[in-house]
Amino acid sequence: MKKKRNYFARYLILVLPLLFINLNAQEEVDALEAARLAKSAAEKAQAEADAATEAAIQSAATKAAAQARENAVQAKKDAEAKKLADAEAAEAKRLADAEAAEEAELDALAKAAGEEARKKIAQELGLEVEEEPEEAAAEAEETVSTEATAEEVAVAEEADEVEELVVKEELGFSFGVAPSIGFVSGETFTNVPVGVTVVITTPYGFKLGPLDFTISAAFGGYKGEFEEEAFNPSIMGVGGNLTLANFVFAEGHAGKVGDGTGIRGFAGVSLEYLMKKGLGLPVNILVGGEGFISTDMAGVGNASYWGGLGVRLDYDF
Repeated sequence: MKKKRNYFARYLILVLPLLFINLNAQEEVDALEAARLAKSAAEKAQAEADAATEAAIQSAATKAAAQARENAVQAKKDAEAKKLADAEAAEAKRLADAEAAEEAELDALAKAAGEEARKKIAQELGLEVEEEPEEAAAEAEETVSTEATAEEVAVAEEADEVEELVVKEELGFSFGVAPSIGFVSGETFTNVPVGVTVVITTPYGFKLGPLDFTISAAFGGYKGEFEEEAFNPSIMGVGGNLTLANFVFAEGHAGKVGDGTGIRGFAGVSLEYLMKKGLGLPVNILVGGEGFISTDMAGVGNASYWGGLGVRLDYDF
């Protein structure tokens, strides 16, 4: 019995240290594992924190980039809108300036035309013309000297028409003397008649397209001869004249020629531009062919004619 107790005591002596060592080792293993787990958890937390930080940074960068792109797009739109607005404003200003310049040019041209008409009328009436101040005259001359546009030409033509009407109304009637030198005649005449026709032109008339028609009357006397027997046909008629560009004219009068009814015709060129506008004289010279036709030239039922060169001097009064 005593021997078993000794054996048990020895077993305890051997086992207890081992158990203590085992327990102690287990505690050390548990502490080491706990430290390892704690380190792993810390590393995981750090990784998660780093990932969260990176995600936050990436999100902020993406948002900033999107905002910057939106701002850039809006700035580009604003720049294009401003550029378009500036271009529209510049075009509007250019058109306004061009219109103002054209209006000023037309006003100056009309003023110059009116002033020229006033001077011509005053010269025709023998009145003194008050000159423009030098500065205004220089400005008018500079404006008129510019190249005329189609609208300016139309305005100038209208001004010329107005000027012509005003001149006619101011001058009233004109008195013309037209001697003629006969070249051809009918069998009624042995020698071609010579004489003078007086033409009174009225200020009344109208336009026929590019032609100006003016009412006038003609009176005259001529010396004729048939086989040394003299007779003097006279003329008296009413009609008018057509003028083209104050240069080419055709005139006709119907009434009495000799002892019968007949017509007188006169056509040629007018020197009005040279005499009135060039030399400033109140007279005009017309040169052309003149002819007379009658149903009864000498009172015996003999229809005849004569014609020649006619030169007429018109004086306005």
